[in-house]
Amino acid sequence: MKKSNRMKILRGVFLILVAIFLVRYFYRNMDDILALDLTLRPLPFVVSILFFCIYKLAEASLWHYITCINNASIGYLKAVKTYMYSILGKYIPGKVFMLLARIPPYKEEGVSADKVTVCFLLENGCTILGAALLFVVSILFFPNEVLGGYKWMTFILIGVFFVCIHPKILNFFLALLEKVSRKKIMRIPMSYPQILKVVLLFMLNWMAYGFGFYMLICSICPVPLSRCLYVSGLYGLSCIAGILAVFSPSGIGVREGILAVGLGLIMDTNYAMIISIVARLWAVLLELVLTGTIFLADTIMRSRKVG
Repeated sequence: MKKSNRMKILRGVFLILVAIFLVRYFYRNMDDILALDLTLRPLPFVVSILFFCIYKLAEASLWHYITCINNASIGYLKAVKTYMYSILGKYIPGKVFMLLARIPPYKEEGVSADKVTVCFLLENGCTILGAALLFVVSILFFPNEVLGGYKWMTFILIGVFFVCIHPKILNFFLALLEKVSRKKIMRIPMSYPQILKVVLLFMLNWMAYGFGFYMLICSICPVPLSRCLYVSGLYGLSCIAGILAVFSPSGIGVREGILAVGLGLIMDTNYAMIISIVARLWAVLLELVLTGTIFLADTIMRSRKVG
């Protein structure tokens, strides 16, 4: 059996197991779930939508910024439109379709596929690093007394993080990986200040996304503001796991599992499970609506030019 066929089977089995687990959980806990107060609070929900839109548009802008740094940019509006269309590709396993969707518009402007690929890899690497940094910082707010006496280690981890993202160190490990894999691997073309700036910008954007998620939680059940950074870091961690889980389209099942466990430390486990699933619907539907809105606006603008 071909490796690609084996991967398809594994993905299918994984998604089936996730579905079975969710159905089994809700069946066993239906009485407790029905007893929960799940009245949606409109104001926090609207705020969560607003911050999600801010996050997505800022993410598209950061993609454009990375292409500008690496001399591979096109017009801002076209770059944002291209980015928004490409995010739909993440729902197809393998993540490669996100890249394939971005290449044609850039090739039209004379930007090579290799440059777009480098920028794509840099974007994914920086967004993972930004989420990782946010998670490390959020450990300071981790609701666990066992870790209370070790929070000083967080400052060490933050220091190590800033050292490890230096291009010389990253390129050193990439060179080692190239020798082991015997395949040519790209080097980081950005300077340390550039990487530092982009990672911090991604971290701030993850905070906006995390705050939107926190407001989504508050629209279902109240959570103290003191837990906001912890919730943001947890959401960032779940998204990292989803990005790295190439066997699962858009990290389905992986993100939900991490969120359910992490939220279970600060709220009722039934609430935690429901919110982990609602968060997926929230993100998917808003991405589709935002992308559809951009498509509609682009169609109207084109028809006016033709007219």
